[in-house]
Amino acid sequence: MNKTRNLSAAALALVVAAGLSCKSNHAPDVPALPANPTYCSKDTTYTFRTIVNDPDGDRVAARFDWGDSIVSAWTSLEPSGDTITLTHAWRDTGTYEVSVQATDEGQQRSGWSSALVVRVVLRRPPNMPLELSGPDRGGQDTSYTFSTSASHPDGITVAIRFAWGDGDTSGWSAFVASGESMSMSHTWTAPDTYAVTAQARDTGSGRSLWTLPHSIIIKPPDTLRLWRFRLGDSGSSMTSAPAIGPDGTIYVGSSDSSVYAVNPDGTTQWRYLTGGNVASSPAFAPDGRLYLGSDDNYIYCLTPSGKLFWRYYVGGDATSPAIAADGTVYVGSSNKNVYALNPDGTLRWRYSTGGYIQSSPAIAADGTIYIGLSTCLYVLNPDSTLKWQYDTRDDVRSSPAIGSDGTVYFGTDSRTISDFYALNPDGTVRWGLSGDRVRSAPAIGTDGAVYFGSIDNYLYATNPDGTLKWRYQTGGNVDAGPAIAADGTVYFGADDNFLYALYSDGTLKWRYETEGNVESSPTVGSDGTIYFTSEDGYLYALKGTSPLADSPWPKFHHDLRNTGRVGGER
Repeated sequence: MNKTRNLSAAALALVVAAGLSCKSNHAPDVPALPANPTYCSKDTTYTFRTIVNDPDGDRVAARFDWGDSIVSAWTSLEPSGDTITLTHAWRDTGTYEVSVQATDEGQQRSGWSSALVVRVVLRRPPNMPLELSGPDRGGQDTSYTFSTSASHPDGITVAIRFAWGDGDTSGWSAFVASGESMSMSHTWTAPDTYAVTAQARDTGSGRSLWTLPHSIIIKPPDTLRLWRFRLGDSGSSMTSAPAIGPDGTIYVGSSDSSVYAVNPDGTTQWRYLTGGNVASSPAFAPDGRLYLGSDDNYIYCLTPSGKLFWRYYVGGDATSPAIAADGTVYVGSSNKNVYALNPDGTLRWRYSTGGYIQSSPAIAADGTIYIGLSTCLYVLNPDSTLKWQYDTRDDVRSSPAIGSDGTVYFGTDSRTISDFYALNPDGTVRWGLSGDRVRSAPAIGTDGAVYFGSIDNYLYATNPDGTLKWRYQTGGNVDAGPAIAADGTVYFGADDNFLYALYSDGTLKWRYETEGNVESSPTVGSDGTIYFTSEDGYLYALKGTSPLADSPWPKFHHDLRNTGRVGGER
């Protein structure tokens, strides 16, 4: 019985084995088109990939026909559907067709795949990437993006990497077409000047030269700036000194032919468009009217909400206006006339000077009007008669400042006789200083010290008797007048892109860098905020420590409203 059972089991096993041996084995599918470089360098090893599927799920191997009379050996067996890789290097240049064949465990073979056309060229590296595009200045702990592109003489795809100048080099980018732009970003954690460069490589690891460095200045966190407001285009002249209204609104002219009203938080209140550059500084009257000159040959009167009251044709570029105690508006014009206008926009009088006017008028306590011309200072009575004039032989571009005793201070373009004057109210000389040209409007401190800038790159401080108190050197012309704060800080700009803050003894407190020359006289608000414009096209608001000084003439055009007169509102 046991023997019979054993025979039956053996027979069953033979039947099963026979059934299995009769199962058909299918050939693998034709492999996928080989993938990877289509441009290769001679004598350089490259990796190629393919995928092979087997309908029976058998493991598969592959071999590559490299198109150069070389067919590779079979790879090891890999699971069906896996990627199979193999490397090859061509010894001669030319165009080759690479195809793949597969086999399975039962040695069933597929057909050959479609051919990948590979161009093999002499080993030439990529060209040096083009000049980097990206910022040239920035802030610490902020990401900045740089871009470049590199071409290959053989049209091969390239990858790019960046060296950031701080010891860090990026990884290689993905390969992109020859000449295609590639961008990467980086963050610097320490203030300094860094040189950013880039290099390209091709698929055969040929590498280009590094680019010439692109410098970026990384500055520490900006702890001074409260905000900045875009006025106009970078690189345009910005000379308008801001005026501040009773509610804290900041009024300023711009090179985009506009005057702006900016809220204390740096947002736009309104904008009024004139027909020319507004280099003039606005003046705000007690009745709420805003006056300003434009290079379209008009002086404008606007409401606090930015609506036009009137405009008056003055025949040339208008200076910054000054407002007398009775509301009369005085303004000079490049057509050689001084105009006195009533608050309703009608002409009170016009005085022909015979000289080109670039200096804004200043009004003394008795109503006397001081204004600089080419070759002299003119002094007019409120009724338009000439009180006296002082011949300087050179242009007076400096807008005068008036001391508590009536002394008038101003600079000239002279290089040979005297470039800065202090004149008594009767026109006699109190003292004069010789040096270089002074176009800056002077400011007067609480102790009677007089501050002014010069195109010799210095800001000067003189004692009331004309002796030098100190001078401070900058990196550019000091064309704009300084402003004095109640704590004695002296604020002024220069043509080296900086606004400076000096202690009363002439030592540096701080300096703030913009991206353009600072030719605007600063204004110090009642809360100590410092407002000024830069040729980078912005109005800036910086943190200050005290309000405008209660001195005879603490800034250009005397006061926050830019009235240009003794007794004007602070």
